[in-house]
Amino acid sequence: MLKKTSSFHTRLILSYAALLVLVMVLSITVADAFFIRAFKTFLAGGYGSPFGIKSMVIEPNSYLLTTTYLKFHDMMRLSVWIGGCAVMLIALGVASWFTRRFSQPISGFASFADRIGHGDYGAQISNNQGLREFAELSDSLNHMAHELKCRDEVEQELFSNLSHELRTPVTVIKGYMEALDAELISNPQELHSAAEAISQETANLEVMINELRQLAQIDNNAVMPEKSDFDVDKLLGYIWRRFAPIAAARGVLLPHQFEAHVRVHLDRQLLDRAVANLLSNAITATPSGHFVTLSSAVHESRGVNIVVEDTGSGIPQEDLAHVFDRFFRGDRSRNRRSGGLGLGLPIAKDLVEIEGGRLDIRSTVNVGTRVTISYPRSVIVRDESLLAS
Repeated sequence: MLKKTSSFHTRLILSYAALLVLVMVLSITVADAFFIRAFKTFLAGGYGSPFGIKSMVIEPNSYLLTTTYLKFHDMMRLSVWIGGCAVMLIALGVASWFTRRFSQPISGFASFADRIGHGDYGAQISNNQGLREFAELSDSLNHMAHELKCRDEVEQELFSNLSHELRTPVTVIKGYMEALDAELISNPQELHSAAEAISQETANLEVMINELRQLAQIDNNAVMPEKSDFDVDKLLGYIWRRFAPIAAARGVLLPHQFEAHVRVHLDRQLLDRAVANLLSNAITATPSGHFVTLSSAVHESRGVNIVVEDTGSGIPQEDLAHVFDRFFRGDRSRNRRSGGLGLGLPIAKDLVEIEGGRLDIRSTVNVGTRVTISYPRSVIVRDESLLAS
């Protein structure tokens, strides 16, 4: 249980009051000391003979404790006290107004934070707070609430997609396993079909798990590039050989054109994962008999370019602006067949940008899609084409 304490407004007013009292006491003490010294100088004729009476100048000490002096001294002290109290009351009134003006927005911020803490991410706080600093704080808090709301929506979408996508492979695997257990499948052809279906759905589950694992690593800043020097064309050739059987099984042609001829200083594994995600997406989206081309080149202005281009169905213009949004899926049926969660492009983009690269996409419906990975020329450590010439 939290211990209740006095409010910010009360504490600030008490602090002002204590400070004013201290200043008043010090002022009266200093004024009193200066008054005695000045009065002695006055009686000694330091400011001229008072009232023309020379005896006061001759014997000033005999007048220091006279009734006149004491009364005058008391009147001066009383005047200082009265004036000081009046000033203190006015100052406390002004301070109370200012502190209330400061404390009200702070109370609003506290209430706003409490709503956010209870999951009300749609809460907004006015940025008309009178002070620029409070207005900036209000904008920052509203931005934080917006980001939390977006993250909450992404999490809800994630759980919705997971529950939907996991249901299909689990149902298929469970159905075949129950059929096998009940010996409803007996001939070799049916057994082969069952094994193939179970294998395919298991592969879909593996794809989803890998996507979620990569996403978690990126969000937790756990992806730390381990850069090394390697031939970019050789790496692309290795990736191409991995995907050639997959493309052939789907009836997709997979030509390549590697013309970069450079060594780069990058994280080999991150580039492998980014290109693999793009190739997997392209092969899945391309109908049988069409092409997916993997190529590389070096441009004077843009540096090293790696391109994955397909002649598939393309992406509608209204969906193109959202392809890098996590869990966005313009064609849910296509993603369902691939077993993915709509994370291939966002993950590839994040992996490329971690090392200072860019990922751009262009697409035309019924023509195809072209995705380009670009790295600056600074990543090139050796230009073999120039050496050869």
